[in-house]
Amino acid sequence: MLRQGIIKKMSRSWPLLCCSLMRIHASSTLASSSAFVPCAAPAFLQLSVKSQQSTIPSNIPANSNVSYSAMAKSQSHRMILDEFTEGPSTSLNFAMDPNSPEARSLTESLGISSEKHDVLAKHAQLVVEWNDRLNLISRKDCSVEVVFGRHILPSLALAALPDFPLPKNDDGSHPSAKIVDVGTGGGFPGIPLAILYPESDFLLVDSVGKKLKAVEEMVAELGLENVKTHHGRAEEIVDNPITGKKQKNSFDVCVGRSVTSMPRFCFWVQDLLKVKKSEEGKLVYIIGGEVEESVVSRLIVDIAIDDLLKCEGASDKRTLILSASDVVKVANESGETRPKRGPGKNKKKRSGSTIH
Repeated sequence: MLRQGIIKKMSRSWPLLCCSLMRIHASSTLASSSAFVPCAAPAFLQLSVKSQQSTIPSNIPANSNVSYSAMAKSQSHRMILDEFTEGPSTSLNFAMDPNSPEARSLTESLGISSEKHDVLAKHAQLVVEWNDRLNLISRKDCSVEVVFGRHILPSLALAALPDFPLPKNDDGSHPSAKIVDVGTGGGFPGIPLAILYPESDFLLVDSVGKKLKAVEEMVAELGLENVKTHHGRAEEIVDNPITGKKQKNSFDVCVGRSVTSMPRFCFWVQDLLKVKKSEEGKLVYIIGGEVEESVVSRLIVDIAIDDLLKCEGASDKRTLILSASDVVKVANESGETRPKRGPGKNKKKRSGSTIH
């Protein structure tokens, strides 16, 4: 009985110890060519660990622009643990060193210059630095490789959408678009897109002031002059007595990334997009998992991030697009309501803030 108790205790604690050691070491070894090998697990655990290691997908698209060596390298540094432990983060599945040939090949295929790629790599580093001070993204497995592969690349994938953000001019240049990123959090997808489209104006919206402060600092550090922020709820933007009328139905594109359910998100942003048929705006939403039928039946586009990047296994998300008119229809069917305003309500009302 004593021996069985010891084995049972070890089966639970040993994988957790190995996982912790690997997390500490991962950020410095993901880009290294020499594999990190954790201390050997007891024999009774080795079989279950080996049997659950990730494998590289065998059906890579023939027109893929990226080899899997970077992903294979990052996966070789981690251990998929068995049922004795809590499930590990999936972020390492999508880690990619921004300075690797694979990463540069990917961004080049999207028409991104080497100079812009370097700015994107710097953005990844800034997110990691700020994440040490406050929770912009999950602190579990946070590294430059994870930020670039898990957060920046899916944002950049939107550049592969037809006519994004707007149809090109006759000379092939991008026209100036007005884009709002609602629930930007750590600046995704807004900041990467602002780097790609310097001719467009971006408004990054979030109700968490600390996150927006970090976003503002990163925007300044990256030298982006086309980004403003708004501290508050998206539906309150049009309520501002001074700027609200100017902001209502003024945006060409609204972007968001896994902020909330699509019907609720549509309710929040329904007054922001342009509604005239000749210049109707659109919602571009990055999401994972199931989507409500009321949304699916109205989608203009439903495409996997992998397909946009032409790189299978790059992301587990997809991109959905709705026209402004359908955003309003989904919002009307959402069952959401605006909070009541009046005497005695919201006495400590949060004031929105915008950087110019």
